[in-house]
Amino acid sequence: MTPAGNSGTETKHAPGARPGRFVEGKGPAYVVILGRFTTNIGFFMIIPFLAVHLTRDEGLSSFQTGVLFAVMEFTRRGLGIPSGWVSDRFGAARILVLGLVVEAGAYVVFTFAGGNVGLWGAAVSLLGIGGSLNNNGSRSVLASGNSGGVAANLSRYYVSINGAALIGPLIGTALMAGGAMKAGFLIAAALHLVFAVTSSVLLRGLHATNAAPIKAAAMAEALRDRPLMIFCALAVGGWFLITQYRIALPLTIVHQKLSSDLVGPLTAGNAVVVMVTVWLLGSRIEKRSAVGRLDVFIASGVLLGGGWLLCAVDGISPVVAAVIVTSIGESLFCGVVDAVVAGLATEGRTGLYLGYSTMAWGVGGVLGGFVAGAFDLADHHGVLVLFWLVLALVGVGYAVGTRAVRRSLAAEVDRRRPRETTPADAPSPAG
Repeated sequence: MTPAGNSGTETKHAPGARPGRFVEGKGPAYVVILGRFTTNIGFFMIIPFLAVHLTRDEGLSSFQTGVLFAVMEFTRRGLGIPSGWVSDRFGAARILVLGLVVEAGAYVVFTFAGGNVGLWGAAVSLLGIGGSLNNNGSRSVLASGNSGGVAANLSRYYVSINGAALIGPLIGTALMAGGAMKAGFLIAAALHLVFAVTSSVLLRGLHATNAAPIKAAAMAEALRDRPLMIFCALAVGGWFLITQYRIALPLTIVHQKLSSDLVGPLTAGNAVVVMVTVWLLGSRIEKRSAVGRLDVFIASGVLLGGGWLLCAVDGISPVVAAVIVTSIGESLFCGVVDAVVAGLATEGRTGLYLGYSTMAWGVGGVLGGFVAGAFDLADHHGVLVLFWLVLALVGVGYAVGTRAVRRSLAAEVDRRRPRETTPADAPSPAG
């Protein structure tokens, strides 16, 4: 019987292998969450400023810079499925360490790439590939084994990302002001290497226990898993709406002729609200049944969509309110999306299934990139309220879609991950 909150991936020991008490307990979760917090500080102190560095300091054109970012986004998100497969096949801990080393190498290449577009292309590809391996390996560790509740671990993981998103840009601003971006590249590389060594030592027991004899054909076989495909398709809507912090939010600030200096504080406010909300609600979400978690997923759609609709009203107050409401929606979404996918994963395929979740993330991000043109078009014709209405409908749409299939999805999770259900955890007759 799988414990409540476990992804259900059984931990199988290799012959003669006996992991230590640290690996069998919550230790791996703490290592991953703290390590990812540290390395994401390095990521966020570099990436938000990389476009400025490439165009201003290295002499690349805006077009070349845009292509480089597209390559990085594709390799980081688009390779989620093969990254998840290798995580299952060779062990999440091994792939986590490999990804960290690859990312560290990419940052080192940044320091001497200069104005060579080819070198930058290779470097951002390495950064994306390493990030994909690191991300899927980390989430697989959190969703497998005996490291505590899956939903709680993954919620803390997203909290650590938002925490790093607060600290990293402050360091990056200082590096840019001091003309020391190359030093920042080396600092980021060092942070990744330290985490790689730490993970290699502390997660050693996992190397032999979380690998599975999964065939490459499993990557395509998962496409025939109807519940997984339905849920990932619904999740695209959530990732699409979360992407609007980088696109629709700055555009509406410019459109309303508000100070561009507000973008930074509002983005930071988003991170703070997400962290506080997850801290307050994380344990409650962890105790919910599969139906209960899908209800949280439904609520996230209403809040994300409805929150952006507030931007249809001019003024700083509606924009601040939109950030607060959508941040709560983002917290609910991120608190359950990977936990549900991990619950759908069959034995030995947790990483692969989380890779499909990453692919949904990437698809949502790509679709979100087209929003800028739609915003300009709506503004040009004086129907900007329709733009915000469409965003609201995306949120309501995936909420309604989830509501329609929540019973069947929850039943599938319970079938694949049978566990004892307490009276408090059981779904009510009304559903």
